Amino acid sequence: MKMITIKFDGEDYPARLIDVSGKRLISIDRLDVALMTKDGCYVSEEARAIDEGVFLYVPESMIATDEKTLVQYVKEMAA
Repeated sequence: MKMITIKFDGEDYPARLIDVSGKRLISIDRLDVALMTKDGCYVSEEARAIDEGVFLYVPESMIATDEKTLVQYVKEMAA
């Protein structure tokens, strides 16, 4: 398992590339919240660019699970 980070607004957010019908970048819900205003708009163009590259946001507790479990979770959530 290779954990990577997405840097945004001075903070590092964990992320992973997993194989779900091709390589997909996933990250944590906390990043999704940081990218958006309460009204559902992007806080910046950088936030929009990051969000467009993330396939799915998962609970922080899921990001470090084994790949098989994580892939299964992502498939269920994306269905």
